[in-house]
Amino acid sequence: MVSRPAARLARWRRLGLALGFGALAGPCPAARAQQVLVQANVADDTVKARFGPNRAYFAHACLGYGLAAGPAGAGAALRYGPASAELRVGGRLKARLTNTFALNLDLGYAYQHYGLAQNAHKTVPTPTPHRRESLGLHQLYSEFSLRLNTGRRGNVVGQYLDLLAGVGLVTGSSHTTEDEPNPGIKSVETTEYGLPYLRRWTGSAGARLGFDRYALVGRYRLTSAFGPDYASWPELPRWVLGVELGIF
Repeated sequence: MVSRPAARLARWRRLGLALGFGALAGPCPAARAQQVLVQANVADDTVKARFGPNRAYFAHACLGYGLAAGPAGAGAALRYGPASAELRVGGRLKARLTNTFALNLDLGYAYQHYGLAQNAHKTVPTPTPHRRESLGLHQLYSEFSLRLNTGRRGNVVGQYLDLLAGVGLVTGSSHTTEDEPNPGIKSVETTEYGLPYLRRWTGSAGARLGFDRYALVGRYRLTSAFGPDYASWPELPRWVLGVELGIF
């Protein structure tokens, strides 16, 4: 007769042998049958969902070119066309509020060039006539806009209307004249920098009508071109009408 302790010891030995053989044989079929069907990076999916042309946020570069337009004061007439134009280079961050509305913030650099007409009525900046004469302004600008989107679209910019409000800081200015002073000399060009009569801070309002990366833009300068000490000077044209290209 086998004692009870001996029987228990035998059972434990048999159980240990069974577990040992199971470990050597490898994982059970149920464990081997488990496979990874879908693997995804949650952080990457979140970024893709929040950033894009019609997502919560979208950032891109933009280029703009416009021509001065509108009437000028007597004595401040311009040579219109490419002689009086503005070039803009900057970046834009869009934050979507709803499927219809969004807010934009633009930061960038703008260069304005005014070609002054030479006639008998000229007074800006002096009555002295020249062969050619121009004013140049270098500006850093910041512009806010409210965007109204129209039409159904996927993850694209689509059709939109932006209502603009901006400020600019004139960081540099120049007055350039070209003359023919003496026979035999083709021309003499003179440039003055740091003009005291031009306003340092400017404000503007306007609108931008666009489709995807292309847009038509119109801006109206709310402030005078000249500082408070030169308020009596005739005003330069306030409008700039042009086109814009989004780079994305």
